[in-house]
Amino acid sequence: MNSLKFYDLSVPIADGMPYFKGDPVPEIRQFRRIDVDGYNVKEMKIGTHTGTHLDAPAHFIKNGKTIDRLELGDLQGSATCVPYDPKKGLRLPEEHYDVIFLYTGYNNGWGKIKIFENFSYIDKEDAELLKSYGPKLVGIDSPSAEVQNSKGFETHHILLGSSIPIVENLNSLTLSYLVNRKFSVQVIPILVQDGDGAPARVIAMEG
Repeated sequence: MNSLKFYDLSVPIADGMPYFKGDPVPEIRQFRRIDVDGYNVKEMKIGTHTGTHLDAPAHFIKNGKTIDRLELGDLQGSATCVPYDPKKGLRLPEEHYDVIFLYTGYNNGWGKIKIFENFSYIDKEDAELLKSYGPKLVGIDSPSAEVQNSKGFETHHILLGSSIPIVENLNSLTLSYLVNRKFSVQVIPILVQDGDGAPARVIAMEG
């Protein structure tokens, strides 16, 4: 009997975690304590694009779908992970998958990152290739699919403008086990009303 193997492709949300310059600084503090109040509660201050998160079309596309209008069925399906370097170009599989993840290894040093700099991204020509391939969803293990300091945000416009949501900040360490493999995936973003994005749990299943 075959058994499924599960991979959590998310990074934990934590106080002082890496963040994107210009975004809210993630803060998590103990708001209530068992020894004082009889129960524990944490207070969280995070942006909608903190940690592993999903970009909805509304992030860059006027009148694009928001997080709460995305169908859960469009955030799951057959998947593969492709090794990727934006300076060397993208090679997509001949077989069609619902979800394409790109492994760059950027956040393998997650614990040493404070503010994201010199991060991997999806070249706009490769974004056009992905668009033509026709996935439901694209993901990458970097804080943004866009090249740093972009002015036109071409990659986001190409993908989100084609109603292809983008998962960013996938966990490089876990994702590395899935390079060139077949698996299924489910992305579950926090249900933010009118959300342009949301932190998400990304689970891959193999077997």
